[in-house]
Amino acid sequence: MKEKPLHPDTIIQPNRVTMMRYAVTALEEDLFTLVMKTLQDELYEGRMMDRNLWGEPVLHFNLLEIAPELKPADTFKRLKKIKNREFEYIYTSKTSGKEVEVNGVLFPTVLKADNLIELKINTDALPWLLWVGGIEPGKTYFNKTAALALSGGHSKRLYKMLASWKANGGWRVSIDEFKEKLKVNHGLGNLKKKVLEPAKEELYNNLKSDIWFEYATETSEELQKQGGRGRKAHDQLVFKIHTRYRSSDERLEELRKGVGFEHFNEILKFLQGCLGLTSEKAINITGACTDEGDRFCNQRYKDLKGLREKTLTKPQAFNFFMSAAQKNSDNEIFKLRYKDCKSKI
Repeated sequence: MKEKPLHPDTIIQPNRVTMMRYAVTALEEDLFTLVMKTLQDELYEGRMMDRNLWGEPVLHFNLLEIAPELKPADTFKRLKKIKNREFEYIYTSKTSGKEVEVNGVLFPTVLKADNLIELKINTDALPWLLWVGGIEPGKTYFNKTAALALSGGHSKRLYKMLASWKANGGWRVSIDEFKEKLKVNHGLGNLKKKVLEPAKEELYNNLKSDIWFEYATETSEELQKQGGRGRKAHDQLVFKIHTRYRSSDERLEELRKGVGFEHFNEILKFLQGCLGLTSEKAINITGACTDEGDRFCNQRYKDLKGLREKTLTKPQAFNFFMSAAQKNSDNEIFKLRYKDCKSKI
């Protein structure tokens, strides 16, 4: 019985695939995204892949569609290395009861004819590519449009890894493990400069990406317990994952202007809680916040989190919010205080 994916653009892949270790280029990652989409179309939609004369699944792609800005020959040259991508997994034999370790390459053959390429999939890799159980169980849900819209190879890869942790709101990983997953050997300074900062900037600015992130480095408890004098080195990355949702209310979507839904929604709910659900002032102030952009709204969101720890009346909370916003904006609307709004509602 075939299942229905959440959305035509949603790709579901096992976490073991998301978290596998390999060096990445943007073109190879785009091709791998298209491969997973084709596999999913057969698994969930019933659209069967092509098979060769020996019944092995083969995938066909147009080089001009993968990279319209490049000559097909150049695209193919850059994609040929995808045949080096390896996989491995262990399963228990039903007949002997013993563990069987499987190692191989995902795409043993890559063919080119004019502007078309054909990838042959190793059938031994299909359980690894499609099965969501095992030692590293679970699924990653990511958006095909977002994955293809990002331009950097590390941005594309990090997008998928963070998508697997989106429901948790964050991801804590050792720096060494993170570097091993991306197959990079940078020191922390270059890791930030060449991988983390460019990816952070791209996911934040590309509104087609349904998530963006902030990160920090910390010292693990294990390292702290080792004792000794002096400051311990940071050996962990801590990601905070932000999501972008879409409201069914077109007026609110227009008002949001691409600002993260979580921040937008919390600001609007707070202002409506202070001024009333039908208050146009609440709508106008929220719109003024989104005019200032996502970073401004992120700070207002932090202000609201701070307000939850205080015992304030609605007027006091509203005035605190507006005063804090006024310090970071020239918009006259933030000069309003509760008494100004209350008398005109």
